[in-house]
Amino acid sequence: MISNEQYVRLSLELNLFFLRIVKEHNVIAGASLPPKYAPILMQIIAVNKKLDALLSKTIALSQGKISKEAMNSSTLVTPFTLPAEKTTSSLTGVPINTAITTKEINLGYRNYYRELFNITTSVSVLNNAILALVNFVINFQTDLLNKILSCKAFSYTYPSNIDHVIREARAYVSMLNMLQKRQEQDTSPQGIIKQETFWNDIMEDHAGFIRGYLDPSETALFSTSNSFVEKFNNIEAATNALANNPDNLDNITKDIYALVTEFRNFKSKATEGLLNCKIKAIMAPLLADHVTREANYYLRLLRSFSS
Repeated sequence: MISNEQYVRLSLELNLFFLRIVKEHNVIAGASLPPKYAPILMQIIAVNKKLDALLSKTIALSQGKISKEAMNSSTLVTPFTLPAEKTTSSLTGVPINTAITTKEINLGYRNYYRELFNITTSVSVLNNAILALVNFVINFQTDLLNKILSCKAFSYTYPSNIDHVIREARAYVSMLNMLQKRQEQDTSPQGIIKQETFWNDIMEDHAGFIRGYLDPSETALFSTSNSFVEKFNNIEAATNALANNPDNLDNITKDIYALVTEFRNFKSKATEGLLNCKIKAIMAPLLADHVTREANYYLRLLRSFSS
């Protein structure tokens, strides 16, 4: 069982990362809908206002309560997040509350933050509200995916991408439910293998999506993206093999860390290239920054396995 202090810190750090991820999934989904689906876009915008309110509440509760390591890990925001939001909103017309990002950038950290209320109760209430809303988003996205797969709806994004974001949202719900039960993360070899398997698959998806969103003329970037697909496919096979040989876990984790670091750097450069209009692609800058932060999150998770 985790302590109240751990519960508060872990909840806030998880919510700061994933609430932004979920709302950005909605932004990209909304921007990918044809004009016919304007009512669905309006529903997505309404849901994002609720996600923004929960993220704003999380930021307010986080002052002095999250670790310096979390703040410095570039999982919450990067130097490109704010400009990527502004550019993406301007290009797509999908509204993004950039004031929340500014708040997060200025969050800061203070030791011995004075408690003026029962933060444990406040975080518990926040987590329950988040669980309800994210489950609603999962159901909404699942319904949209099913309609697309049955040719009853259309979107300019890949069906596998929608499935991808549903899997991430479900992982968020699972982790938050564990925290609500005060359960610790499974750091046994099998628990680590399970998490690495999940995130390796996410990273491989990212490489495939980036490859598919590039203009055909971007042959060098296409080749690099395709190379990452192959590398993550190989590391997935190596990770799966750990079920029969867990003694090799440390070595595989180090290999994964090196590969994800390389991929994160590629994503970061891609974000900068899209913001500077140096890359031809059907990919918004915010999506590139989004997947960069997910790579940073995975790197932080990998570091925790060896600490």
